[in-house]
Amino acid sequence: MSMINTIKVNRTRYWKEFWLAVLCLWSFLVAFGPVSMVLAAEKGPIKIGFFATLTGNNAQFGMDMVDGIKMRLEEENYTVAGRKIELVVEDEQNPSVALTKAQKMIQHDKVHMMVGVLLANVALALGPICTEAKIPYIVTQSAGDDLTQRKRSPYVLRTGQTGGECGHVAGDYAFKKLGWRKAATIAMDYNWGQESAGGFHRAFEDLGGKVIQKVWPPIGTMDFGPYIANLKRDADGLYEVVTGAASIRFLKAVRASGLMEKWKVIVPGTGVDETLLPALGDDGIGVLSVWNYSAALKTPENAKFVEKVRKSLKKETTMPMAIDYTGADWIIRAMKAVNGDVENKDKFMQALRAVEIPNAIQGPLKVDKYGHAIENMYIRRVDKVGNAYQNTVIETYPLVTQFYKYNPETYLKMPLYTRDYPPCKFCQ
Repeated sequence: MSMINTIKVNRTRYWKEFWLAVLCLWSFLVAFGPVSMVLAAEKGPIKIGFFATLTGNNAQFGMDMVDGIKMRLEEENYTVAGRKIELVVEDEQNPSVALTKAQKMIQHDKVHMMVGVLLANVALALGPICTEAKIPYIVTQSAGDDLTQRKRSPYVLRTGQTGGECGHVAGDYAFKKLGWRKAATIAMDYNWGQESAGGFHRAFEDLGGKVIQKVWPPIGTMDFGPYIANLKRDADGLYEVVTGAASIRFLKAVRASGLMEKWKVIVPGTGVDETLLPALGDDGIGVLSVWNYSAALKTPENAKFVEKVRKSLKKETTMPMAIDYTGADWIIRAMKAVNGDVENKDKFMQALRAVEIPNAIQGPLKVDKYGHAIENMYIRRVDKVGNAYQNTVIETYPLVTQFYKYNPETYLKMPLYTRDYPPCKFCQ
């Protein structure tokens, strides 16, 4: 056979084999693709149990959390891998109420995962029940340190920040950038306040600063005047942890006292969240905060999200909207990775822990081996721009961990931050 004829035969054979392979692949997809979709649909909807604080001091914050997760689910038409998604929303209120509702979600609603949660004491209370039921527990907001530290569980993952994490960054910034050498702290007397103030205390003093006063107003305090009047005036500045509507009363009282003319005030982001800025008005101008997001963050992803909120919700973006939108995005990515097989809890949990989002609304995101987010933290300043107020980002701490600059295993052997730890060695 001539070389030309050999080439023609080989060419013919190649194309026959190529089209046979295409036909086989097409036949496989026809045969098994719809079957896979049908089988997924037959499993029923994927149910997400979502907790937010919908009444009381943090009600607006909680409603924005719900808006955030719904926005991302709507983009998928509440469907992933051929399965519909059902969102079961509950008001967390307090630990005992939340535990009762969680039991109902697990036993009656048959949720496949628990998501959301704002209050630290609620988040810590729900951890054991989710672990016992082997329900993936994705915490988007609550900052209770031990949830991903000393009481961590293979079924718990957090996409937000810890109280100690905010405090560490604030302490670093106060000492290195603001030049503080003596500081006072005032924090609501519960997990969030104690852990955030404790993180500030430790980081600030490890750098050479001195915390000279610690003040603990109880939850529900209405009049902060007496606490502000007793603050030591020889401090260089104040780190305060008062959250929600109470923060409006506190910051207005500090402004009225004249202390803001003398001091810089640093707060965690919840103290000047975008939900609070209109009510704070000019009294918030100049207040510094530490948080993992700002609606004024200058990135393409955030600009797109802010515009989407304006169009779909007819209002301005807030932190809980953005963070819970990202939390939902995290979950959707993991669902897609397991093709909707959330019933395989260990496989789904592995997928959740493997997610990385290099360009999330708030910046790059991944989780450490303890189940907590590694993310940017931002120093923000309340500014008035035109007739509106915003948290202008003035500095970025890139890829902060829950352990700050400390060795994780050494850190975990230390006590949890409380009202008595670190001890106030320089208080008088």
